[in-house]
Amino acid sequence: MKRLLFAAALAALLVVLVVSTAQAQAPYGCATTATAAGGWLAECEPDTGARPLQCVVTVGTGNAFRLECNPRAVPPTATPAPPTVTPVPPTPIPPTAVPPTATPPPAAHEDMHWHAPAAHGDRPVHEHGDAPPAWVIAAGYDVSFSHNHGTPGENVAYWKHTAFKGWGGRFSDGQDWYGVFHLDTNPAGQSVRFHSYQLWIKDATGAVSHFSGWMDFGTGNNAGPQTVITCGQDSSVRPIMLLNQGGSCTATRFENWYDNNGPAWGPDFGFNINPTYRAGGDPANPATWTRIGSEPRNVERRIEFAWYANRSAQRGTFWADQFGRIVTGPSDPACSSSVTVGGRSYAIVCAQQTVQPTLQSVVFPGNSAQRVFPNTGEGGVRVTFPN
Repeated sequence: MKRLLFAAALAALLVVLVVSTAQAQAPYGCATTATAAGGWLAECEPDTGARPLQCVVTVGTGNAFRLECNPRAVPPTATPAPPTVTPVPPTPIPPTAVPPTATPPPAAHEDMHWHAPAAHGDRPVHEHGDAPPAWVIAAGYDVSFSHNHGTPGENVAYWKHTAFKGWGGRFSDGQDWYGVFHLDTNPAGQSVRFHSYQLWIKDATGAVSHFSGWMDFGTGNNAGPQTVITCGQDSSVRPIMLLNQGGSCTATRFENWYDNNGPAWGPDFGFNINPTYRAGGDPANPATWTRIGSEPRNVERRIEFAWYANRSAQRGTFWADQFGRIVTGPSDPACSSSVTVGGRSYAIVCAQQTVQPTLQSVVFPGNSAQRVFPNTGEGGVRVTFPN
C-alpha cells in the first residue's frame, strides 16, 4: 500500500513538474520509466524544438527522492570534409618589355678601382693602363687606388685620379709583374715629391710578393722633387723629374721620372713618359698650364725597375711605413706618428708587405718594358687632357 502511495505521489510530482515547467517555458511531454537501480527516469520533450531535458529520479529513505534534470546529450553532427581541390597554377603574366639601361658603377668604385677608358663625374676621358691580372686577384688582393700607402692631401682634384696607371707584363726571367703607379705628368704632379706605388711579382713557383710605399723623387729636406727643366736635352741626374721647358722652347722629349733608391728590401723605379704639359703654371689652376701637342697624351710609357735579392735578407710578411722603414706591426707607435719633410708634415701610415723567399732578382737587362696603352673608350671617345 505504501509503495502504491509513493508511486501515486511521484506521479503527482511529475505532473506538477510538467505543469510548472510548461508555465515557465513551454508545454513539455514527459514519460517515466523505472531504472535497474530502483529509480525512475523522467524524459520531458519540449515542443519548441529546443534540446530535450533528461531527468533522473532517485528514491531515497521513506518518501524522500532526488530529481536531477539536464539537457539531453546530443551527438555532434559530423562536419563534412571539404572537397578535394586540385590547385591550378596561375597563368604566368609575361613581363613588360623594358629596354636595358646601363647602370654606371658607383662613383666611389670608379674613384677607387681600374676601369676602361672613360669619363665620369668631373673627370674627362682618361685611362688607367692595364687591368689587374687574374693572378693578383687570385692571390687575395683588392687592387684599389685608395690603399694604405696612398698620398692623402696631395693632388686631390680630378687630375689626381686620372694619373693612376696600371701596368703589367713578364720580364725575361719569366717572373710576372703588375703595378699601379701614380704618374701625373702635369704641374700638379710635377710639384710633388712623393708618389704612391703598389707592385706585385709572381715568381717561377707561383708565389706572389707584394710591395707598396711612396716613390721619392726628391733629396734631403726639400719639399718638392728634384726637377731638371730642359729644352730637349737629357740629364743623368738622379733622382729626377726631367721636365720640358716652356716659353720659347718648342723642343719636346719624354719626361724622365727616376726615384731615389727605395729601402734595401724594396724595388727601385724609373719611368719615361710621353708628356702632357710643359713646366710652370699654378699647380692648383689647370687654366695656367701649357699643353704639349694634341691629345691623347701620357699614353706611351716606359718602365724599368730593379729588385736585388742580395741587398736585404728581409723575407716573409712584415709591416713598414710608406718610406720603407720596418715596424713591428700596425700597432707600432710609429704608425700613429708623423714626420716633417721640407716643412710639410706627413702622417706615418703602415702597411703589410710580403717578400717571398723564392723571389728572384729583377735586374738589367730584361727589366724594362715600353708600350702605348689603349686610349679610346666606348663609342670611340678619345682620352683627353690631363690623363
